[in-house]
Amino acid sequence: MANAAGGIDAIMNIKSIVAGASEEVLDAVGQLERICNQLQQRYPNIELGFDFCELRGYNYHTGLVFSAYYSGFGQAVAQGGRYNAIGTEFGSDRPATGFSADLKILASLVSPNGAELPKGILAPCGDDQSLWEAISLLRETERVVQLLSDGSLPDSGAEFECDRQLVKENDSWVVKARV
Repeated sequence: MANAAGGIDAIMNIKSIVAGASEEVLDAVGQLERICNQLQQRYPNIELGFDFCELRGYNYHTGLVFSAYYSGFGQAVAQGGRYNAIGTEFGSDRPATGFSADLKILASLVSPNGAELPKGILAPCGDDQSLWEAISLLRETERVVQLLSDGSLPDSGAEFECDRQLVKENDSWVVKARV
């Protein structure tokens, strides 16, 4: 089964591997081939990959499963699949396709216009009214991460990419390069 994974050529390989299989299996491979052709027509620059040995841990998928990857990021940014009759218990047994994605990961990867997102500004914690005003003003156009009262970052263990910091100089809050 070494040739049961790969690019678009993997579809041709799997067709020869399952040539004598049931009509249901042959129909599934034919459906996948049609979907692949549609994706290539609509998104000619998309890179497709197939793994016919993929097994997910949940048994509610009833057809095609997929994962979406972002160039340079080592794990799937979205995963999903086909769910037929998923809503039977709720009175609706229609077919559906769904997916899940981690919005924090997606937001960290690209900005709305496709450019790399700027790094954030690290702000100290404090009760100074002028600090709060500076943070509020900056948050209109920037990503500001504020330290907690004990000096630690919020969301312990999370990585916050801050290349600048908010510091008080001569009774004014200014943004400086983070050292």
